[in-house]
Amino acid sequence: MLQKILFAITTLFTIALITFLNGDINIPGNPLPPLGKFLDPFKGAWASDNQNEKGALSIPVQGLKATVDVAYDERRVPHIYAQNIEDALYVQGYVEAQNRLFQMEFLARVAAGELSEIFGERTIEFDLEKRRRGMRYAAENAVKGWEKQPSYIRLQRYIDGVNAYISSLEPKDYPFEHKLFNLKPEPWTAVKTALIFKQMSLTLNGNSEDVKYTNLLHSLDAQDFADLYPEKQVIENPVIPQESKYQFDTIVGDKNHKPAIFADKIYKSYYDMRPKGVGSNSWGLSGSKTATGKPIFCNDPHLSLGLPSIWIEEHINTPDFNAYGVSFPGFPGIMIGFNDYIAWGETNVGQDVEDLMAIKWKDRKAGVYLLDGKEMKVDYRTELINVKGKKPISDTVRYTHWGPIYATSHDGKSDLAMRWITHDVPTTDEVNTFIDALSCKSYDDYLRATEPYIAPAQNFGAADNIGNIGLRINGKLPAKHNGDGRFVKIGDASNNGWSGFMPKSQNPQIINPKRGFISSANQVSADASYPYYFCGRFERYRNATINGMLTDTKGASVDDMKRMQVSSYSLKADNFITVIKKVIKPENLQPAEKSLWEKLIAWDFNYLASKDEPTIFEIFYDKLEELTWDEITILKDTMDVRYPEDWRLLELIASKPDHKFFDMVSTKETKEKSTDIIAIALKATYSKVDSMRIKGQGISWGKYKPLNIFHLTRLPALSAMDIEANGCVDAINATGVSYGPSWRMIISLEDKPKGFAVFPGGQSGNPTSKYYKYGIDTWRKGEYFNLNNSPTYKSVKETSTQTIQFVVSK
Repeated sequence: MLQKILFAITTLFTIALITFLNGDINIPGNPLPPLGKFLDPFKGAWASDNQNEKGALSIPVQGLKATVDVAYDERRVPHIYAQNIEDALYVQGYVEAQNRLFQMEFLARVAAGELSEIFGERTIEFDLEKRRRGMRYAAENAVKGWEKQPSYIRLQRYIDGVNAYISSLEPKDYPFEHKLFNLKPEPWTAVKTALIFKQMSLTLNGNSEDVKYTNLLHSLDAQDFADLYPEKQVIENPVIPQESKYQFDTIVGDKNHKPAIFADKIYKSYYDMRPKGVGSNSWGLSGSKTATGKPIFCNDPHLSLGLPSIWIEEHINTPDFNAYGVSFPGFPGIMIGFNDYIAWGETNVGQDVEDLMAIKWKDRKAGVYLLDGKEMKVDYRTELINVKGKKPISDTVRYTHWGPIYATSHDGKSDLAMRWITHDVPTTDEVNTFIDALSCKSYDDYLRATEPYIAPAQNFGAADNIGNIGLRINGKLPAKHNGDGRFVKIGDASNNGWSGFMPKSQNPQIINPKRGFISSANQVSADASYPYYFCGRFERYRNATINGMLTDTKGASVDDMKRMQVSSYSLKADNFITVIKKVIKPENLQPAEKSLWEKLIAWDFNYLASKDEPTIFEIFYDKLEELTWDEITILKDTMDVRYPEDWRLLELIASKPDHKFFDMVSTKETKEKSTDIIAIALKATYSKVDSMRIKGQGISWGKYKPLNIFHLTRLPALSAMDIEANGCVDAINATGVSYGPSWRMIISLEDKPKGFAVFPGGQSGNPTSKYYKYGIDTWRKGEYFNLNNSPTYKSVKETSTQTIQFVVSK
């Protein structure tokens, strides 16, 4: 009897275990995959090897016009040889899905606010933020506009290629992460491509400091606000240098009036700002400054680094063009690259195209608002969020004349609607911008090809082998005047919004400047004489470093440009130490602080991973900023604010050492000056550094601020952690904790262009592949790969690691 009972218990336990392991019992909040499926030796993680990276394949395709050949090289870069653009884009979609399918699906989920379906309750707030921002609404609007364009078929062919790969998969072939999270690949759509594009828009133009500046305006004395937060820097190096006066026949748009500004503080936190350092560098030298007499074009976008890389490297050849470069997985064409005639790339403009409007409700029900003296009903959009292990969550987002209600308040008096250009239905063929660029043969061609581009606004730079270099601020920009958009505005009058858009012909631009180079590093687009108002957060130091180097450059080589791109020199550190050295008296310092100071003044201001000085300076600067702006820190307890720019702090140290903000709130008996604050900051720095040494913590820059390249899911085992890398946010080599130069590219525009590039990752999205982290160490060391843009399939095939032939199927 006992034996039967034990047998029954064992059987029930075995059934329950099998059921659990295969995922039929779902434990709420359980982040683990169904372990039985995940560990299945035939279909699970063990089958997630790199078989799809080997062998010669022949794939029949219905609807293909002609045979397409693909050869993967030693770095897993696909070289696509097609007879027409539609077939090339079909195959581009296929190979991107072949290498990055999980990444593509994950990024679309991120933008759409659909992560809770994978991760459960932990990502609900993240998903809600995306829904309230209207990300899917923006993507759907984009597709509405794209579908009306005559070349929409190109995007559809790309999508067909992605889906062809997805439909070829069996469960054993699913990407590693699909097995890890028990996901089944879903068909690709135009909305998913749009979501990926809109997610990049969010990164580059989805930020607003309206709340912060509004709070500061109403918290500080008017003179103090104007003094600490000037709109223009004393020293500026605009992207477009003024070589002649602006002479526009018509200036578009009306000025907003002061009463349009919301007249109160907003006691709630709304925004997480884009981390400092996310931006880009780009420059081009004319032949007068190079050793070959031909232009050299360089581009390195600074974005959040990840595994897989945010870029995928590709070479596409047709009878009409031979192009090489990178694109976002999930979006067709090449965004940064070159062909046989030109090289092109982008950096972020930074112009504010997101305004916040305070809504005036008819009553506390908040369903009817006032606009131009009329009562307007909101449109309701129901957002259903599926949550792993829980019931779905329903959230209703209200849409107004301006856009979605993004942020709400307890009393409804500071509910904010978002007017964001990314929500607009496009009226141009913007989706083909990076496809049309492939076949350009001159800078003039490139200007025409990129004319339809809308957002996020970018500095589009290019150079051709005829000898031209040029740059245009490209995108659809609101025609702003008189400080419009710097503060939260009252949303009860339509004339408080944008009254027009700048004509593309009036966007700042230049071709073949007298100084012999073009450059952009996220600084302000044009100087003070430009008739439109530029509002945003613009870079101060990288652009000055770049312009200084390029001004002095003669006979430049590719190797010179490589050294320049990986420069870790910080002009900010140089400026601060130089100014402070003039005002501080070393004899007044204690021996411990004096030893640190002497180390800093002997430093060459290069942020090398092996050096201690960058760490010492960063600790010192953070303390200096904290002590100086203690009055502003106090405000952070109840509202969103921000510190003045670092260059403004330096100006005050140099010119106003007794400025009232140097006086610390906590020391009522004494009145500190800048020299006092500097001495206190040095003492605090020594204390922290000494404490770190006692604890055995490394103080070298690479150990103090290591670089982490996270996997999309931020699982450490799939990430590259604690990389000791050179650079900082203010250097040309602008590395941070998890961001940096995501694609360093240098193109020498000779009769046959020569390309060199590297990115911190690999081509494959499969963590078990040797191509997953392939380029990280090469990138860290400041080295480059030669880019093989051979126009002939045969030459690439001879050394290929895999070939695929797509053949016409009848």
